[in-house]
Amino acid sequence: MGKVTIQDIARELGFSRNTVSMALKGNEMVAPKTREMILRYADKAGYPGISLESRESVILENPVYHIMILRKPDVAVYWDRVINGISEEASRNHCQTQVAVVTDEAEQKLQFPPGLDDKIQAVFCVKMLNSNYIKKIRQQGIQIYTLDNYKEGEEELLGDVVMAEGFQPVAQLTRHLLNQGMKRIGFLSDSSSMYETMYNRFHGYLYAMAQAGADPDPSITLPDVRSSNFYAPHTFEEIVDSYARLPEAIVCGNDEIARFLTQALRKKNIRVPEDIAVTGFDDDEEGMLDPFFTTVNVDAKWLGRRMVQCFLSRSQYPDSPFEKIAVSGKVVIRKSSCR
Repeated sequence: MGKVTIQDIARELGFSRNTVSMALKGNEMVAPKTREMILRYADKAGYPGISLESRESVILENPVYHIMILRKPDVAVYWDRVINGISEEASRNHCQTQVAVVTDEAEQKLQFPPGLDDKIQAVFCVKMLNSNYIKKIRQQGIQIYTLDNYKEGEEELLGDVVMAEGFQPVAQLTRHLLNQGMKRIGFLSDSSSMYETMYNRFHGYLYAMAQAGADPDPSITLPDVRSSNFYAPHTFEEIVDSYARLPEAIVCGNDEIARFLTQALRKKNIRVPEDIAVTGFDDDEEGMLDPFFTTVNVDAKWLGRRMVQCFLSRSQYPDSPFEKIAVSGKVVIRKSSCR
């Protein structure tokens, strides 16, 4: 038998050449059991440079992983809950985490925050960054985990995705409005054609309307509002002014949209829910003394914990296909949607 090569080991054990190479070098990204299997086989097959002594010095029973959490410069409590979930699950599993903020300017210029270097094994994006930024991170050999996915323009996933399931709960929200006798129901968001989470929410609304035989009015069905500064009072005041005829209800893509819309309606002396019912998504008011918006509660902390679990699974099975995991939510009925 000739000299044993990395390719021979990969073929025999069913791993990729890259996984075998990393294991032989003692790379912590390869799960301990996988490294043990590869090193045992390499030692038995006579791969040069492998001995029982070197194998024992390479294998770590509890490797420490380094994770960087990237967020945008916003102050939404929802994202803090996700980050708390990541941090808690990471601390239980020998993972060190650090949080970095990516400004709009840094995102456009593809500038990494300090500390994002080859010591980092995985990056968790708690808000979506542009695809070029994500691709640049991947080019550094760093794993990517996101809470959303681009709906258009990408032929394949850029990494593992853990996302809030939106189709069914928004369909349920829309039926809740329809069952009160409302027919003139609109939808409001800014990115339903760009991001999968919002796409699913919009299509949950469309499905419920179609099932009820209610045709959405294009003048109040605005899934992709184009604005350089969507989350601003003047944007929503302009949307309200555009209503030639008031809708009976508006299904909003998230709670922040619902808040901005309600503020704009009240400025025009339009009452919620007496004149227009409004629903949101995310349950951003969780913990308030008197929460107002009908919404969908998705356990944000669990989303963060699930991201860490995906990372740990991939460290054990590095060649497995990228996964998209949908976490279900619960509809919460409150004042904003009840006549």
